[in-house]
Amino acid sequence: MSWSSGLNRASLLPQLKPWQRFDWRSCIQSQIYRSWGSYYTRRLMNRTALAAFGRAVDACKKPLPSSCLIKSCPGEDTGVCVGDYKALFKRSRCQRVLGCPDLALDDAQRAEQALGIIHGQPQRALAADIVAEKCNALYDMNAYEMALLTVHNAERQFPDDHHQQNRFRMMKQKILGVFDDIVDESLSPFLQQNAKSLEEAARLRQKLANHVPRPLWKVLRERQECDVQSIPERPIVSVTPLEQARRGQNETQYNYNYMGHNTVDIVMLRQLRKDQNLLNPHKLQSTPYLRKLSADRYAMVRRFMKMIHAKNPLYHRHHARHLSEKEWRRRREMHLFHVEYQTRRDCLRMLREVRDRRRAGNLEKLSDYVEDIMSSHIQLKTWRTLPWKWEFLNDVYNILALAHLDRCALPRNVDFLEPQNRYLLYLLRPERYRDMAMTFGGPNMYLEMAREERVHSRINQKLEQLEDRLRHSRFAIERAYLLFEIARCHFKEARYDKCLEISRKAFNVARSCNSLVWRFNSVFLVCQVHALLNRFERLKESLAKASQLAQDLRALHLVAFISICINVNNYDLAMRRMRQSEPQVRRSRNRSTGTTPALSSTSGLSLSGGSRLVM
Repeated sequence: MSWSSGLNRASLLPQLKPWQRFDWRSCIQSQIYRSWGSYYTRRLMNRTALAAFGRAVDACKKPLPSSCLIKSCPGEDTGVCVGDYKALFKRSRCQRVLGCPDLALDDAQRAEQALGIIHGQPQRALAADIVAEKCNALYDMNAYEMALLTVHNAERQFPDDHHQQNRFRMMKQKILGVFDDIVDESLSPFLQQNAKSLEEAARLRQKLANHVPRPLWKVLRERQECDVQSIPERPIVSVTPLEQARRGQNETQYNYNYMGHNTVDIVMLRQLRKDQNLLNPHKLQSTPYLRKLSADRYAMVRRFMKMIHAKNPLYHRHHARHLSEKEWRRRREMHLFHVEYQTRRDCLRMLREVRDRRRAGNLEKLSDYVEDIMSSHIQLKTWRTLPWKWEFLNDVYNILALAHLDRCALPRNVDFLEPQNRYLLYLLRPERYRDMAMTFGGPNMYLEMAREERVHSRINQKLEQLEDRLRHSRFAIERAYLLFEIARCHFKEARYDKCLEISRKAFNVARSCNSLVWRFNSVFLVCQVHALLNRFERLKESLAKASQLAQDLRALHLVAFISICINVNNYDLAMRRMRQSEPQVRRSRNRSTGTTPALSSTSGLSLSGGSRLVM
């Protein structure tokens, strides 16, 4: 009983390393951790070195140095060990290497205080190193005035040491050189060109400084809005594609000016923060570490670039690179003329490619190609580099619209009065019925489902891209094309009500720009929806509009095609009316004779003796 009770009262010992089982004094522990930090610093393992220096500082941070009772420890009366300022000084250097100058400044100030407490008066060499580290931290923080003041005081603090005098004099020249670059003659043209932007930025900064945070329910009560909404709706800031391209170009120029050919590495590091291949959500152990690592590294690089930019701004680089404003304008015009000439050659090549694809007859590839060149190349061109942008848009969109009209042709020797041939008449895709039963050796159902999901995701992605382009479109013919493509995407996804709504909008926009071909395409898409849903009355009205537009276009093959569609629809409408009227006739006959109707299998009408429309 006594042995078991002793086990219950016992506790497990912590798992310690062999060297941790010795009862080291705090000064010795600090020296050990500081030695480790120096070793990790030489191996460029700065994060590990930072943790080691932190342990060294913590080992010396005790209120009563009871373990430091030996005579060699001068911190017996002050509570600060001799290794405290050394660890703080080395940790300050490590913090500055990692791009944290504010923390480095804090450690340098604490090291200076610890050195003064221990030695009474600062030693020459140690104090000079700490003051120099403090000046470097202020320099990296872009606090150049404070850094210059600190260097000036340091020169007066060491008047007899020529080595330290030269050291601080060189630091002073470096800081004054930064002032020469920032407040040079290049600053006045920059302020003149960006006066409005600077005023707006100052106004926004003052507004944010005066902003007092208030509870959400008070703000919503003043606006007379709902105060129980858990997540407030944020307005979406929509930027034009041209502005997005300008911002991307400015960022690329900014990265290239300060990082040179390492710009591609910065772009890759920025993309890795959201890359699903690296940050796999199913890997629960490695993904959080990699996410934090990529974010920290990118933040460090951006911090260093901001430090370089503060020392040598872009406007000074631009001023130093060009001899005069006149020379800069001449080079800019030469570059723009070169871009204009190359853009003209690219546009002519695109027109030839569009015409060739129309002759090939593959409408889907032509639509994808037009969407690709318009969204990635043409919409990013300004009037300076593409003066005939309106003419080019007209040519491309009209060729695409005519390619849609070319599809309106009938195959030969097909009986369109048969219901199974309706999809050929209205250019519909035949419905595919699959056997989804699991049979051994048969097709893999899951592969088919995955393929369908990929198709749906591509259509939805294209739909989002078209809607984004529609927000910033300026030309009516382009809006008509975008609305028509959006309606086609809804038609492929079997959202017929949405397709009809967007098609009517496309028809109205095409009317505003007086485009008969896009009006016809929009109306024929409505006809396809009505034909697919067997809405013969509405299909009759839509076909009448399409017939009038075909006559306005003076296209004989379109007039003949729509005439055949009208005849087939009239035939279907007449057959439906006959089927609906036949039960009523039977009921009236039965009422007059007083007999009950008998069940017969000949309730339908035989069409074998009727005439057939064959092409």
